[in-house]
Amino acid sequence: MLKRTFSAAVALLLSGGQAFAWGSEGHYIVALIAVRELSPVAKAQVVKLLDASDASDAMERVSTWADEIRPSRPETAPWHYVDIEVDSNGYEAARDCPNDDCVVGQIERDAAILKDKSLAKPVRAEALRFLIHFIGDEHQPLHCSDNHDRGGNQVRVILLGRETNLHAEWDTSVVEALGDDPAVVAAQLSTKITPADQATWSKGTPASWADESWHIAKQDIYADILGRGGISAPIILPPDYASKKAPIAAEQLEKAGVRLAKILNAVLK
Repeated sequence: MLKRTFSAAVALLLSGGQAFAWGSEGHYIVALIAVRELSPVAKAQVVKLLDASDASDAMERVSTWADEIRPSRPETAPWHYVDIEVDSNGYEAARDCPNDDCVVGQIERDAAILKDKSLAKPVRAEALRFLIHFIGDEHQPLHCSDNHDRGGNQVRVILLGRETNLHAEWDTSVVEALGDDPAVVAAQLSTKITPADQATWSKGTPASWADESWHIAKQDIYADILGRGGISAPIILPPDYASKKAPIAAEQLEKAGVRLAKILNAVLK
């Protein structure tokens, strides 16, 4: 399987909302973990809906589709994230997701569309492509949190002499610290998922999963950053920042894969 690349710079050129979550590698990993957890019936439905011969290749291929179509479909931009303020008490639907116009509401909406077999195949196929992507987005902690800084996009940082922003570091560098081949990383992470993990992670709802991501951002990301809002002077991160944070990303990717499979197994049975 060829390694695919996707420029993180493209994300920074988009105005409004959050940048792309996990970069392409993270989304590939989530899709490849999930496909290992699919039931035979769900896997067959995925192949049929995506007009593919192989579920693994198809799910990996479409996992970044929702990012790719954002420039031509700007109304979808808010579906990739939910801004839960770090100094709040966690997710509140009325405050954080009015009109269900956030990643939590869209996951629920797409799951319902995918489940409805009376709908046209292209409609359900689009919902499937969105679901594969949005479950990944929801598990990037900075896509479910905000410190008056657009989810870390306005926090300038320097890592190993390269200036970027906090959000981009979590999209790419922290994931890349796990390895540079998504298929290999996905296989390694899948072997670490125990039956107890599967049982625990399969519980909850998109709302509680967003709350979980928010808590991780508050505890493990923003706790290292003083103040609130955008940072005018860049923060110099320690050289081992990405490798130290990589285990957090690894578990979030594992959870996303398990939960994506849970939803697909339920709605495609």
